[in-house]
Amino acid sequence: MYRAHTLICSLVLTTFGCSDDTASSSTNGTEGDGDASSETGDGDGPGDGDGDPSTGDGDGDPSTGDGDGDPGTGDGDGDGDGDGGCFEAELLWFEDFESGTYDAWTGGYDPEWSGCTTNGFSSEYAVSGTQSHWSAISCGSGNSHRGYGGVQFDGDTPLPAYTNVGVGTDAPYGIVNTYWSRLSVPYTFGNGRWFSYWTINSDCGWNEDVITLGLEEPSHRLTPAHIVNTGGTVTFEPDAPTVALDTWMRTTIYINLVDETIHIWHDGQKLLSGEVARPTSDVCQWHWGAYASGDNDDVQLWEDDISIWKLQAPWPDFAVEPYFGETIEVCDG
Repeated sequence: MYRAHTLICSLVLTTFGCSDDTASSSTNGTEGDGDASSETGDGDGPGDGDGDPSTGDGDGDPSTGDGDGDPGTGDGDGDGDGDGGCFEAELLWFEDFESGTYDAWTGGYDPEWSGCTTNGFSSEYAVSGTQSHWSAISCGSGNSHRGYGGVQFDGDTPLPAYTNVGVGTDAPYGIVNTYWSRLSVPYTFGNGRWFSYWTINSDCGWNEDVITLGLEEPSHRLTPAHIVNTGGTVTFEPDAPTVALDTWMRTTIYINLVDETIHIWHDGQKLLSGEVARPTSDVCQWHWGAYASGDNDDVQLWEDDISIWKLQAPWPDFAVEPYFGETIEVCDG
């Protein structure tokens, strides 16, 4: 089961609520400045921080606040650290590799494509639990390395076997995929050598251009492919982060082929936004793993905690990473 436990959304810059159409909010207690008096400091603002004139402690109402005021004045700042609401999203798929099987996948990792890849489960590193998934590329190949696993969707349902026909997930409010990865490689990418962590296709039969995300330049900045050359746009943030090797990183991707937008975060920091269009507006096929150019010959990749969420309302602030079940609370039901 995915760890969709209740967490405080203290990193969220805007507040969220549960609605069929829009993300309205339940109110955080913010800046409830208590009235200095000999009685109590009634906090003005949503936090209603009632300051104790002897301690200055202002308890925010109804579920936020705890504003520590100035002793003797009752000035309590009701900064809300409480329940800021939830967001409506449905978990379509999750893998933490603890089962040691590929039962959740449509197709398991294929080590035989180039003859140079090895795949399996590893207890050497893990984000959660005790296991992750490990892939290695150990020799060069005349073809691309494709040591990855995949999931095909029929609507909102992952399939047990590939059909390569049908219709994928219709997500008018977008889909969010978060995954953790750890890459070890002794060289830099660029000059035609690339590595891709992630691939999707809107068409179940692979008749449309894929969208990928990986490394293709010496800076090791995550870069999507098959967007600009198909008429789309990619705009990197001015302070876009780069990939550090031999450490875990979290990637979160928002993709909406209905309104033709993509947003990506790297360890919670906004990386890029873009425009991407495909003839089909559903998302059908997903891949994660060691997809790389044939001139790679010494790569190790660990993966963990992969989730796919279908949004039930518009995401209100793309400066904020939609890390559902962790920094963003998901509404029950």
